[in-house]
Amino acid sequence: MKSIANLSVLFSTLLLHPIRAVCSQMIANFIESSKCFPFDEIITIERIIKHGFKKDKYCFVKDGICISYYHGPPLIDQNLQYSVTFEANGSESTASMNLNKSSLTRIYSGTVILLHGFRVSKEFMLNSAIYFRFLGYHVVVPDLLGHGESGGIKKYGVYDSKLINPFINNLIEADIIKKDNFYIVGNSMGALTATYISNLRTDISGVILLAPMPQFDQALYNHSKVTHPILSKIIPEQDIRKGASLVLKKNNINLEDTNIIPLIQSSKIPILLISSDTDRIAPYSDYKGLSQDNIDLVKIHNRNHQSMTTIGDDEHISIIRWLNKTEKE
Repeated sequence: MKSIANLSVLFSTLLLHPIRAVCSQMIANFIESSKCFPFDEIITIERIIKHGFKKDKYCFVKDGICISYYHGPPLIDQNLQYSVTFEANGSESTASMNLNKSSLTRIYSGTVILLHGFRVSKEFMLNSAIYFRFLGYHVVVPDLLGHGESGGIKKYGVYDSKLINPFINNLIEADIIKKDNFYIVGNSMGALTATYISNLRTDISGVILLAPMPQFDQALYNHSKVTHPILSKIIPEQDIRKGASLVLKKNNINLEDTNIIPLIQSSKIPILLISSDTDRIAPYSDYKGLSQDNIDLVKIHNRNHQSMTTIGDDEHISIIRWLNKTEKE
């Protein structure tokens, strides 16, 4: 996935505005108005159609906001193979999967909800959705608020849960999904939403967090250092963090509400957290201190943050081990 192309323009403009309040406000405006990255390098429309994903939308009568989503049943294919390369700032990470159904020691069933990260869309999670369908799960993959084809404005992973939760209830009532073996998978910002949802419900079997987003101001600062290392040294760190705080405040979100660590620590359900030691946006070191009995922490190697949308062979080993333990319990 390509880095933010017009962030250089933003930072160049900021250099002309030495007043710190102006800098922070411009950063906030950029965050708020930023668009989603294209998904064509991750998955094609032809592949989406080939795998039989159905696209639908769920609209809330009260405010008229609609959530766009894909869903799909278990796959009967006997082999699963894909390889996706993610470019980020001159380096590449590849997520590959080569799996034969005969290698699975059991038949899996249930439902997996997959939630994407900031400035991407549901399509970025479809390779991972295909993986879970191959295992035997029904999948649902929505666009979060203000992303992809969903309505509303960005809520930065916090208030998304208050709409995704009744959306899930509707899917259950419509008999589209079942409550048995019910998992939520969240990537980056979507990991925050997944954890919030799991705290709202009593029917969640477990949560898989792929490269969970740090607190939003830290995530923005980490991202700026990775994508624009020189300019991020020119623009003061506190201005970047202040910009993140301003955009959250405008949307009635407290900065602390974007910190996933306390939510993970207070959770009682099984959690599988997968992080890469070369992810500079959501580094493994942020989570290595988590040691509760309900938390399985897995470190993988040589994967950048962007690539963590897609489950590869290494993650598969950890996921199968965790599913077998969780469903047995």
